[in-house]
Amino acid sequence: MGTQAVAPHPHRRWKRAFVWIASIVGVLYLAGIVGFHYYLEPKLIFPAPTNYPHRTPASLNIPFEDLHISVDGSTQIHAWWIAAEKPSTKVILHFHGNGEVLETEAGTATAEAPLLHQTGANLLLVEYRGYGASSAVQATGPRTGEDARAAMRYLIEQRHVSPSDIYISGWSLGSGVATQLAVESPHSAGLILLSPISSTYDAANQNALYRTLLRPSQWIDKANNFENKNKIASVRIPVLIVSGDVDTIASPWMPKLLYDRANQPKALHMLEGVEHNDLWDKGNATLVGYIRDFVSGSTATGAP
Repeated sequence: MGTQAVAPHPHRRWKRAFVWIASIVGVLYLAGIVGFHYYLEPKLIFPAPTNYPHRTPASLNIPFEDLHISVDGSTQIHAWWIAAEKPSTKVILHFHGNGEVLETEAGTATAEAPLLHQTGANLLLVEYRGYGASSAVQATGPRTGEDARAAMRYLIEQRHVSPSDIYISGWSLGSGVATQLAVESPHSAGLILLSPISSTYDAANQNALYRTLLRPSQWIDKANNFENKNKIASVRIPVLIVSGDVDTIASPWMPKLLYDRANQPKALHMLEGVEHNDLWDKGNATLVGYIRDFVSGSTATGAP
């Protein structure tokens, strides 16, 4: 007598189908996370503007030199050299935010170029590769580090500036570029952090989508995560931090954390009623004064 085949229980069929579907969804999700991390993340972190007014310091009656500084022999960074009004050996090497180009820094009388010019120091304002007139490659964390080193080499080797006269400065995401260069440049004069983030991912995770669905992409590697909070203790030069007390991107706890972890001498100034993108407009003369005092050698310590 033959045996009769027994059909799988409906519950078991459903369970197998669920496991199969969940596995497919999991694989697709992980593939999407990997693709996001390597392709979309750099574009989101470095959204180089393509539509902007083409202004230069000359538009504000400020003399300047237009430069193209070699990075690796095949690519270059666009930069402006702005000499101080009165002879000075001091130089501020400044790195912009992730949504700017050099022309943005000369857009108005309260933009970076004219305000930093008022500090009395010479300026080297640089533009990351992938931005503006710099070489057209996708900006990444490692590439901005290379850009920063190229700018520092230019100052030392071609302008013959002593490292002890170079103040490394960065606004917003540029604070990450500046901090990394400061770690590598222990003989520089000082580090100026303006609206600094504690890390790229700390800033991103303030958004619910990043904090939940996209957070696993942050576990792959940290190439684009400017971990200022972990690097600042390795900075062995004076530090000036200026930020807004209502900043919703570089939230106030971020500059305060950096200040707490920084070595002396250090100074922190939180500007009342100032948001992230209006530091230059609202900070204006106050901001210039803090930077001017820092560059002149007045490195008073303490927090407000």
